[in-house]
Formats: sequence, C-alpha cells, structure tokens
Amino acid sequence: MDKVFSTRMDEAVARILDSLASTLRTSKKRIVEDAIRSYAETVEQKPDPFASSFGAWRRSESAEQLHRRARATFGKWLRRHQR
Repeated sequence: MDKVFSTRMDEAVARILDSLASTLRTSKKRIVEDAIRSYAETVEQKPDPFASSFGAWRRSESAEQLHRRARATFGKWLRRHQR
C-alpha cells in the first residue's frame, strides 16, 4: 500500500524531477523511489563500525585495576572540591 509523503525541495531539483519523468516517460514517484533505493544500497555498503573497532575496548589492565584507578581519581576530585 502506498503512503502519502510530502516534502519541500529546491525549485531546480523539482524541475530536474519533472524533466526526468517526462524524458523517461515514467512517474515522479518511480524516480524518487528508485533514487531512494539506490541511495540506501550505497549507504548499506559502508563498512560496519563495530567490525572496524572490534577489540578497541580490550585493556591491558584488569577490571579491578581500572576500578581502583577510577575510585582513586574520583576520590582526589571529591576531596579537592570539598574544601
């Protein structure tokens, strides 16, 4: 089922859309749908950000060491701002 979709676009782009529809003897709807599908395919082909950052969270210190260091830093900050 089709859904009504409304948008504002630059007049020059609207003229291009009209011209394409006339030249290709097809509807503006078809041109817009094809353009969006094509754009979505190019976006989907981008590399997965998780794949490129896999392992970035691996640390040389243990969770316990991280916890101690974070608590010590927070404690220093807290004491400094309690004065």
